Amino acid sequence: MPKYICGATSDIGVGREQQEDFVQFCELDEETLLCIVADGTGSMPQRPQPASIVAMDIIENIKDSFGKKPDLLIKYPKFFLEKAMNDANRILGAFQMGNEELFSGYSASVTCCLFLPDRKIAIGHSGNTRLYIIRNGKVNLITHDHTQAYELLQEGKIDSETYYVHDGRLKLTSGIGKIINPRIDTISGKLQEQDLVLMTTDAVSYTHLR
Repeated sequence: MPKYICGATSDIGVGREQQEDFVQFCELDEETLLCIVADGTGSMPQRPQPASIVAMDIIENIKDSFGKKPDLLIKYPKFFLEKAMNDANRILGAFQMGNEELFSGYSASVTCCLFLPDRKIAIGHSGNTRLYIIRNGKVNLITHDHTQAYELLQEGKIDSETYYVHDGRLKLTSGIGKIINPRIDTISGKLQEQDLVLMTTDAVSYTHLR
């Protein structure tokens, strides 16, 4: 019987011509699973998508680290997630430096979750993708958006209801490829037996989950 059951769905959205979201799962061993959701910006037809570039680079980075030092990664998962996300940031930076005209604005919001033995999890997050834990029928937001509106919310200048209609909710203050040294939040915890983990992009978060 599998330890985890995973599923994913996506929708290009109303009035959009290009899908900029990307989701990927990677089983490192029978007890260790990496899940990533990414939402790209600056995408162009017939060119590599920033969300998929970031997600696949993080996966390869974590797979390589796990292959070489599995015990170390399981012991210090937040370190390896942060390293992988910073490395992906440099990859998108290289695209921008290589051709600023074509790849200006190439970036992605990214949330990663490592499912580890003994129901432990480690999360890496940058941007306004999100991770929730659904426990006992309650939806609990674990990550925090890196947006101008969230800063206003923290400062008490807007309330939580205003946040979801404020223009600043779409103005990122961090993200992979967004700035040279992105803010990367790392979180660790332990799941309960019946917990559900939900990872979303902003289209779901801002219209259905509050």
